[in-house]
Amino acid sequence: MKHVRLYIFLYFTAGWLLDVVYRCLDAVARNQPPRWADRSVEQATGYYLAMALLPWAFFVTRRFPIARSLKSAGAHLGGVVCFSLAHTSLMWGSRLILFPQFGLGPYDYGVMPTRYFMEFPSQVIHYSVWVGAYTVYHNWLRTKNLEQELVAARLSALAHRLQPHFLFNALNAVSAAIYEDPNRADRMLERISDFLRATLRVPESPMVPLATEFGLARQYLEVMKARLEDRLQFEIECDATAASAQVPALLLQPLVENAIEHGQDPVSGRVDLRVQATRRNGFVTISIRDRGRGFSSDVPISNGHGLSNARQRLKTVYGDHASLGFAGDSAGGARVDVRIPV
Repeated sequence: MKHVRLYIFLYFTAGWLLDVVYRCLDAVARNQPPRWADRSVEQATGYYLAMALLPWAFFVTRRFPIARSLKSAGAHLGGVVCFSLAHTSLMWGSRLILFPQFGLGPYDYGVMPTRYFMEFPSQVIHYSVWVGAYTVYHNWLRTKNLEQELVAARLSALAHRLQPHFLFNALNAVSAAIYEDPNRADRMLERISDFLRATLRVPESPMVPLATEFGLARQYLEVMKARLEDRLQFEIECDATAASAQVPALLLQPLVENAIEHGQDPVSGRVDLRVQATRRNGFVTISIRDRGRGFSSDVPISNGHGLSNARQRLKTVYGDHASLGFAGDSAGGARVDVRIPV
């Protein structure tokens, strides 16, 4: 952040100096005195006061990101009007004070109502440039952070899935079936291989279609089915309208894992899991339901690795526009709902 502030200061300083040179040389070209001191003070107030007002433009952009909506357009229209009024007023007041202080005599800014209208087009351009620059920079930071989290999530998922006990149990299940049911053993090995290959092929992009996420979740559940056999039953359903929605890569993996780990029926030990996605009113909702013990009031839900991991990824990508909710399901067990804007 310190470097960004330095770059902004250098940008405005360079703009001030170049503008002074341009205006003075323009005067010389017209056989007029350059008036270096006048132009220097005049343009310094214009540039540095605009720099001082940048936090306002950034605040409006953070509060109302650029979007094709009346709300965003209205907010930025009001923002640029306030920016323009404040900037012109501050330039007028500061020059009235500084010109006599530098021995340049009284300052005449002309008829102020007209001056406000005259300065407005230029200030609209400057406001738009900085709002655009802030948006690009913010999106770049968000993408950079998301890519770092994707790498960490991929490595975490691989490490967690490839723990020795996981491979041992999966291969032990294959070994137990290889003589009794060779075809079943072949299918189990194929599922394990498919899952490992799919995990390694997660796209480099931090965002993937929801259909890709569901495919990976299904392959993981198939592997777990090979391990747990009849103790695991699952259903996966994704609306066609939601399949193309972009979501953070590996978002579902820790949630499905969490459901299998904690969603066992307390009596039978079975895991009955349902993963569903729907799209409605500009949001995609992903629900993961189990028929286990449900959420316990004795253990803070936020401490769950799967839930906290998913919550952090949603916060990084969508800010406050996405949500992760949890509750007891009406049919028993627990439900986790992920709501993502599209």
